[in-house]
Amino acid sequence: MAQRYVIDILYPHFLPLLRCHPGTVFQQDNTHPHTARVSTDYLLHVEVLPWPARSPSFSPIEHVWDQLRCQPSHVNCK
Repeated sequence: MAQRYVIDILYPHFLPLLRCHPGTVFQQDNTHPHTARVSTDYLLHVEVLPWPARSPSFSPIEHVWDQLRCQPSHVNCK
């Protein structure tokens, strides 16, 4: 499952996002596909925000959803 996460999600979607938006900070929860070695190895050179254990309300990403809703919904990257 972790390998599929890298192949189906990180590689086709996340890598283009990084190219389009240098300095992007990434956050993911602690589910197994996200913390498996194949996933963490893929993200070695990416800044990943820590996820507090069992505390989704303390997660930094929870405080930016309103800000993200104000951003354009479609960004053209070339």
